[in-house]
Amino acid sequence: MATVREHYEELLAQHYSRMFGDFDAKVAEQQALLQRLGVAGPPNGGLAVDLGCGSGFQTIALARLGFRVLAIDFSRRLLAELTERAGNLAVEAVPGDLRDVGKLAPPGVDVVVCMGDTLSHLEREDVLGRVFEGVATRLAPVGRLILTFRDLSSEVRDLDRFIPVCATDDLIMTCVLEYEEAAVKVHDLIWTREGNGWRFRKGVYRKLRLAPWAVTGQLERAGFTLERHEAPSGMIALVGVPRQPRDA
Repeated sequence: MATVREHYEELLAQHYSRMFGDFDAKVAEQQALLQRLGVAGPPNGGLAVDLGCGSGFQTIALARLGFRVLAIDFSRRLLAELTERAGNLAVEAVPGDLRDVGKLAPPGVDVVVCMGDTLSHLEREDVLGRVFEGVATRLAPVGRLILTFRDLSSEVRDLDRFIPVCATDDLIMTCVLEYEEAAVKVHDLIWTREGNGWRFRKGVYRKLRLAPWAVTGQLERAGFTLERHEAPSGMIALVGVPRQPRDA
């Protein structure tokens, strides 16, 4: 079975943005969500970090809000797409692993975001602590950590496991979910129109079955106080603020 990195590089990255429909509409959706979660444009061009940035929905939204953005992802193909789409915006694309945020980001960051299904791409639940502890060392005292993720703790069954992702004149994508105790095997089935016919490709990788209580527990142990919100498409949104020392 492919790793997450292999699955993206060999199959998913080339179709990633199209999975979400119109790119600019997705950026506008994410910008509105960030503002609703309390992310306001900084007065003096503050710094934001986008962990697992993909092709840049949140990165570009943050840049349009006035932030300088450090965008981190393991996919060089998606980083190249992000750089092209960002144009003259204040965006720096950096290849790297979100587990290494404590090394990749400078101190004094105003906002760190990790959104979409990014957290579920970690190989084990206990790695969450490493990520959150790394973020805590990089955030400014009044900084914010913004997370969105899908609650995969409950199992969907039978035909509900078959999820249509995208359907256009030249691309059809479907995923099929197969549940294990701690993970979900995601089977991506992709048809692309090439010449006079269709080409079929397939791949499978694992996502963590994240539950909100597990994520909040790891955040609290890393020193964050939390707010919970609803996000589009039934996702969970958490806002973490570094807990201040009692004598602060």
